[in-house]
Amino acid sequence: MKKLKVQLDFNISKKSLSLEHSFFNNPPKGIEYSKSEFKGINKKSYSFLGKVHKLLIKILPPLEKLDKLIISLLRKESKSDLIHFIFHLGNTNKKCVIDYEHAYNFIDIKNIENKEKTIKKLNKGNIKYLMPIHKEALKSFKLFFKEKIKIPEEIVYPTIFIPEKFRKSKKKKKKIIFISTSNILTDKVFLIKGGLETLQAFKNLAKKYLDYEFIILGKIPEYLKENFPRNLILNDGVPREKMWELFNESQIFVQPCYQAPAMAFLEAMFFKLPIITTDFWGNKEYVDNLNGIRINSKQINHIDKNNVPVYPKEILQKIIKNSSKNAKKIEKAIEKLIKNPALRKKLGENGFQRVLNGKFSIEEKNKKLRRIYEEALK
Repeated sequence: MKKLKVQLDFNISKKSLSLEHSFFNNPPKGIEYSKSEFKGINKKSYSFLGKVHKLLIKILPPLEKLDKLIISLLRKESKSDLIHFIFHLGNTNKKCVIDYEHAYNFIDIKNIENKEKTIKKLNKGNIKYLMPIHKEALKSFKLFFKEKIKIPEEIVYPTIFIPEKFRKSKKKKKKIIFISTSNILTDKVFLIKGGLETLQAFKNLAKKYLDYEFIILGKIPEYLKENFPRNLILNDGVPREKMWELFNESQIFVQPCYQAPAMAFLEAMFFKLPIITTDFWGNKEYVDNLNGIRINSKQINHIDKNNVPVYPKEILQKIIKNSSKNAKKIEKAIEKLIKNPALRKKLGENGFQRVLNGKFSIEEKNKKLRRIYEEALK
């Protein structure tokens, strides 16, 4: 089997992402991965140059339109056979493949008039395969670009990598966990992830189940802070390793989000946690009645005409307005699992099998990737 060199392009970023670990630690057989490097950009220069960039954009907003061009000029040439762009459309003449979460990964939504330019770029011939990460992503692409793109597409679900030392199962403690996000701590993200309704549900349950810990990972808005029950634990953020430890010893994962947080769901499944979420957007591809509970949240009409979740101020206000009613549904779902250990175990085990041997497994993903890379290079 010929060894293929594939360059993974995560754009310019300082932090290593969960997705990055899943690629480098579990490559498909015969695939050698490298990461895109950019001239003058390293760990030391990243923060300084980022501040300069933000200042220039503030002074001269039109410069923002040149971002992709600048990044393409900074990207170093490599000896890879193929480039795999992660959630963005990069500039290159080399053969490449792209995975995406929705259609707007391909275009600056602030400059929607550039759609025709994007279509020409996609159709120029070097982009060989597109890989939506779920069915809602594919639907979004079809709605936005219609039938103007003639590139093969196949759904390739993301996977996770958990280091060996964190894989051994621990005895489950009376802990229920919600995570906003490990790398973006803002009020808006807290609302989008279902943090407000979860906080309300946790607050009520903490008074009722004094022997349980209800843990929220992620910054909560200042206006929500108060004297919570002692067993409602707030943590602005923890290293990923600590988060895995908490997952491993918790009983239930709660994230009633308004769009699928694929990596968090997969991590919860790996640690055999039943998942409580909503029935919005891509969530139903990850969570069903075999590995969790989907609550029927009140609709907020946040999916636009191109099947992309959007969150202007009026949508965020709807989330706040509906939070009390949704919190009661979350409460009910959590209590159901607290009172039924056998159901918790069954749902958790079903989720684990999906990441071990099912459609979210590394083996399944790598089979697809190897075949797609080979076809892209024909």
